[in-house]
Amino acid sequence: MSQISHRHYEVGIPTTSRQVQALGQVLTQCFNVSAEHWQTFARQMGQDNLRVICHGDTVLGGLGIYPMGQWFGGQRIPMHGIAGVGIAPEYRGAGVARSLMAETVKTLHQQGVPLATLYASTSQLYRSVGFEQAGTYCLYQLPTQSLMLRDRSLPVTAMDPSDLVVLTELYEQRAQQTNGNLDRHPAIWEQMLEDDTPIYTYLIGEQAHPEGYVIFAHQVDSGCYNINIYDWVWLTPAAGQRLWTFFADHRSLAKDIQWYGAPVDPLQLLLAEQTYQVKKTERWLMRIVDLPRALTLRGYPPALEAELHLQVDDPLMPANSGQFVLQVSQGQGQVRTGGQGDLKMNIRGLAPLYSSLLTAQELKLLGAVDGSREVLALATTLFSGPQPWLSDHF
Repeated sequence: MSQISHRHYEVGIPTTSRQVQALGQVLTQCFNVSAEHWQTFARQMGQDNLRVICHGDTVLGGLGIYPMGQWFGGQRIPMHGIAGVGIAPEYRGAGVARSLMAETVKTLHQQGVPLATLYASTSQLYRSVGFEQAGTYCLYQLPTQSLMLRDRSLPVTAMDPSDLVVLTELYEQRAQQTNGNLDRHPAIWEQMLEDDTPIYTYLIGEQAHPEGYVIFAHQVDSGCYNINIYDWVWLTPAAGQRLWTFFADHRSLAKDIQWYGAPVDPLQLLLAEQTYQVKKTERWLMRIVDLPRALTLRGYPPALEAELHLQVDDPLMPANSGQFVLQVSQGQGQVRTGGQGDLKMNIRGLAPLYSSLLTAQELKLLGAVDGSREVLALATTLFSGPQPWLSDHF
């Protein structure tokens, strides 16, 4: 392993085509992808959203950033998604990745970004700079033969998947009702819709007043095929019934349906039996980057009038450390410094509370927060909501 001192690392936007090319060589090796895949990734990101960590003229690794948003408490919070974090193998184990992530978090804070979210190949690295598990990415599978619904009251119409105006409007209505769904970066939509296999997109309901949609592809399986649902939205009970009926009509040739959904998915309650299975589950990690701004922008229960006094420890970002008062009124939060510090936590412990993944009482059992029963109950109520989830991977 090449030995270098972390004092000589520099992290920033690549300034030359040579640095971009060197980053591509590192990441294609790290993730075992083609040069064409890297070129698409770099184009979708844009050079300003790439980061490299260098020692002198040598590019040791880097990452990409998706500037987008994430929904919590019915409000869109600006969020930067971190993707493609990779370090050349000869420089691993020397703290390069941690330096890259620490400097990235500090820069995001300087820019006023409230949140950062990522998927982790190893959690220890990201936890060391303040990230923690905050929501679920869950893959379901269902045999088409188990679908018995026969509700065709709504029309189903094939549509051009490039008509993002309709899709994004419907998607946003769903996303607002969740915790964790993305306000997608254009690249996320592009990656979904520009696959090597044919993509099928259908609108549910009258075209003038659509109530949902589905985007899917076929996957060959022993003479039959499976249906991989890339994205679907249902905004009414009728749309949910129609979606299940639509896939029931594929039973003669399609074997299974797969989709990514919420850990507690209401659509499953429309099924006659519990014939679905969880095929895979993964937790994404989130970092509270700018604590006052993140707490201010989040939505809260509209009928609650309350104050929560916090004491937070953030070793990486001193501006997030100290005592804060979160005052909630009519579903909105205001933050000021000071207060009594009734709810004590580290910055990692705040992420799963903020996202509604875990209650304050559950976090106390983990040693991530501390406070009286009354304070824990108040915190749980303030951050209550649906289980956070994503159907997107980046």
